Amino acid sequence: MYQHIPIDQIDRLPKWRQPKTLLYLMAIAMPLTFAVWSALLNNFVVEVASFDGSDIGWLHTVREIPGFLAVGVIALIIFIREQVLGLVSLALLGAASAITAWFPSFTGLLTITMLSSIGFHYYETVNQSLQLQWLKKEEAPRFLGKLLAVGSAATLVAYGLIVLGWKALDLSYN
Repeated sequence: MYQHIPIDQIDRLPKWRQPKTLLYLMAIAMPLTFAVWSALLNNFVVEVASFDGSDIGWLHTVREIPGFLAVGVIALIIFIREQVLGLVSLALLGAASAITAWFPSFTGLLTITMLSSIGFHYYETVNQSLQLQWLKKEEAPRFLGKLLAVGSAATLVAYGLIVLGWKALDLSYN
């Protein structure tokens, strides 16, 4: 059951229940998912879906629409806790990335791109809000730097796994 714990008592919780742990996990999950999506989509749309420059332009246009609509987070957090919205948004990004290859058509890729972009933009909005709420002013710069480093490492791991997996395991887009 939900129990409200004042921010100054968070350090008394077990490590796995502390907000910083969630921030670390999200700092790993988002770049990992986004790096895989970005690397695979950019190759998939050309090699499999046969996109030309115009199609890719439409894809990136659709990808940015949720960025303008990220203000909708304000309406959602009236009904959903920010942590839940962040995790659901991250799950949406991951799920949309995972099924991208199932939709090799123009309409399918635009739809999947819209869904993954909603996940990305809503996640980033909530994530930044949670970071600013949960971190003490004195520790925020150092901790935010650590989160960026963890995210960068996750991105490198994602790209490394793609290269190794593609060659060694003869993987396909599916």
